[in-house]
Amino acid sequence: MDELIRKALFRPYLRLNKQSIDNQHDAWSECRSLLILHEGDSPTLAYFAEAIKCRFPAAECQLVDTLTTPAMTFDKGAAIVVIRFISQQWQREIERNIDALSQVIYFMDDDLFDPSALEALPKAYRTKIIRRSASQHRWITEHCDTIWVSTPFLANKYAHLKPDVIAPLPLSRTCTQRQPVKIAYHGSRSHQAEKYWLRQVIEGVLTACPQASFEIFGEHEIYKLYRDLPRVTILHPMSWQNYLDYTLHHHVDIGLAPLLASEFNQARGPVKFYDFVRMGAVGVYSNCAPYSDFIEQNINGVLLNNDPQKWVETLTLLVNSDQKRQHLASNALAFTQTLTNL
Repeated sequence: MDELIRKALFRPYLRLNKQSIDNQHDAWSECRSLLILHEGDSPTLAYFAEAIKCRFPAAECQLVDTLTTPAMTFDKGAAIVVIRFISQQWQREIERNIDALSQVIYFMDDDLFDPSALEALPKAYRTKIIRRSASQHRWITEHCDTIWVSTPFLANKYAHLKPDVIAPLPLSRTCTQRQPVKIAYHGSRSHQAEKYWLRQVIEGVLTACPQASFEIFGEHEIYKLYRDLPRVTILHPMSWQNYLDYTLHHHVDIGLAPLLASEFNQARGPVKFYDFVRMGAVGVYSNCAPYSDFIEQNINGVLLNNDPQKWVETLTLLVNSDQKRQHLASNALAFTQTLTNL
């Protein structure tokens, strides 16, 4: 089927029909309106959007997610950059406005022009990419002024199309982000209620603290619960021996030990304290047994009532205070050492 699609819809890119336009660089520098058309968030958008904007220094740039934005009319003289894929609905809208647009540019960071380059990909993914590429193949040929590519390899392969190479730029947060802070909840399946309870807490903390990340053990149910939050890692459950080894070699800044009222929870012990010490973390615990009788408040840990907003506020303070975290974690380690010397 892949070969039939290729033969029916793909023809060699001999030229781009509009590439005879002269002074393209002048058009970029003078353009006042730029639309970058993309499909959702992606690494391509993250690393190349700023580089694309730099080509249009005088333009007001708008990122348009074509998956969620209906096709629209465009300002006269606007330039459009299509990232990777463009739906047929948006193709038609660009065609209707083609005479009003100053430039239509296609950008790709994979070899989407040559189906044979996809042979090593898994079949289902390969078929999807081929179908999507085929649906826009002729449209790119007929309506794009030029193409931009991400690597010298692509530029050399399609040299006859005179592509420009756009180098990726680091994310702004890569340069300005504060020291990252890792928060963890390592509850087993017997703590499903706590994992659901923590969802709103973690959302609040991640929103308030861009340097914070979160990891939690869970299976598919927990993955679905947390998958829409940024900077969350879902870990597969481990055997005790593997978990012990993991925590001996894994650093965490803040360990969470919420405990909701239940008959089963009444029999739990304070062993999470030792897990947190092993990872170098300060622990934040529900203010109830077994922790309320074991933790010295703001000495070797933090005790909180089960009020989600209070947890958000306290965790936000801890994330933003390296000194307090280190002080509490150091005290927790010292307390553990006194116990081992008994």
